Amino acid sequence: MSTFLKLLCVLVAILAVHSVKADTGEDFTEWVKSIEIFKLKTSSLGCPLPVVGASCPEETPLYYFKCCGRIADSCCFRLQDWVLVLVCFLVVCIVLSIIVNIIRCLCCV
Repeated sequence: MSTFLKLLCVLVAILAVHSVKADTGEDFTEWVKSIEIFKLKTSSLGCPLPVVGASCPEETPLYYFKCCGRIADSCCFRLQDWVLVLVCFLVVCIVLSIIVNIIRCLCCV
């Protein structure tokens, strides 16, 4: 049961940290197509403009910042694409292992 709770926490964290582009109107399939795991994304210099708005922190290999909000006036934390792919892969492996173990328990009885 603790594995299920860990999986649920990971999924909630992914959804909380990396919103699915609902604010910009992009479709989920378009977002999936735009994933580039071998390219690190850079942070915005400032939101809405580098001269007028707030400056965003620099990017790292794990995360970057992007302008968001109604008028793109704030910097939002985003995970790099390769981190998202890795987390999704781990979640799928955990779910598959849970399913396989449940099937093993049902067949062994």
